[in-house]
Parts: sequence; C-alpha cells; structure tokens
Amino acid sequence: MKRKQTIALIVVISAIIANYAPLLDRHAEQDNCTFGPVSNADYRAYLGRAKSLLPFPMLDDKALALRLDRLFDDLSTGEANIYSRLAIMHATLRAIGAEYRNTGGTDVDRGKSDPYVKAASTSLTVSFNYALDVNRLWMFMPWPRNAWIIGSLAGPRYDRQLGPLYPKRPGGIRFIVWGPNIFERSLDDAIRSEGHCPPVPPAALADSFSFGLE
Repeated sequence: MKRKQTIALIVVISAIIANYAPLLDRHAEQDNCTFGPVSNADYRAYLGRAKSLLPFPMLDDKALALRLDRLFDDLSTGEANIYSRLAIMHATLRAIGAEYRNTGGTDVDRGKSDPYVKAASTSLTVSFNYALDVNRLWMFMPWPRNAWIIGSLAGPRYDRQLGPLYPKRPGGIRFIVWGPNIFERSLDDAIRSEGHCPPVPPAALADSFSFGLE
C-alpha cells in the first residue's frame, strides 16, 4: 500500500512539474520592444505599472477581456497618441504573461500587407494576436493550454461598434479572449508566431490612429 502511495505521489509531482515547467520561458525578448518615439524604458515603466495591479484570477473569456480593458484604460488615461497606446496594450498583455504572435494573421492575406495601410483603406480594425498559457493564471491545464487574445484597434474607417467587446470609436483598443477549449477548433494557426513586437504605423498615418480624448 505504501509503495502504491509513493508511486501515486511521484506521478502527481511529475505531472505538476511537466505542467508548469514551460512557464519558465517568459519570452523576455518581447519586453525589449520600442514603439516609434516610445522608448523601451517608457514601455517598461508601463509594464511595471501593469504588473503592480496583478494578479489576475482565471476568469471566463468575457470577464477576462473586460478586466484587461479596465487595466488598459487605467494605464492609458490621458494618452491619445497611437504609439503610447500600443506600448500600453503590449504592456497590459505582457503583464499577465501573454506572448505576442502576429498582426492580422487571420486576415485573408494572412497578415502579409501593412495592417495600418489596410485599416486606413479597406478594413476597419487592426488585430494583434497573442497567446496566453492559462496556467499563468493559477490554472492547472496541461492541454489545451493556450488562450487566444486579440488586441483590437479601431482604424480611421471605423464607423460603428462591431460588437460588445469591440472598441467604440476610432483609435480605441479593446481585448477579445478565446480560451482553450478541447471541443473547438485548434487555435494554432491564429496564434502562429511571426515576431516579438507589435508593428507601429508609419508616421504619415499615426494621427489617423490616435485616440480622440473625450
């Protein structure tokens, strides 16, 4: 009996180690980003402020999205320019351990065209795709473990709110969360890795993506 208990304990400990070992890779290279005139030091200041407001418990998809929205709003109060707001968006998601993967990767052209030129001419939003290992939010979920989080930026052609979790007006940023679900399609393609830092708009388009403060 004692031998069986020992084996069971070893199995449990091994499972815990195997589940949480991947979290040791915190993708630190993603915190070396700059955002146009926003320096890495400025970004890290936003990141530090975001982390000071943690931890987040594991919530359902909508509740987590709304919590991220509130954190972003707290950090971005008084910030109108797109470069600062992108830095804050990235800091918000990095604070909970999310990993940037791609921009516009689920579009028809799979993110090959400039997302800002596209949003200024044909589409309504720019979608920044992140992966979050939900075990970073005090979960035990060996598989599937990645949530897909979209940072949705409303472009200059954005004339109506596309849904309750989308931005309300041009320049707004909101988050949409798709948690891991064994019964739904794989998220692997949507969150395929294509870079470490979100792209920023060219200077000529920056003002059109900035946020009009109320």
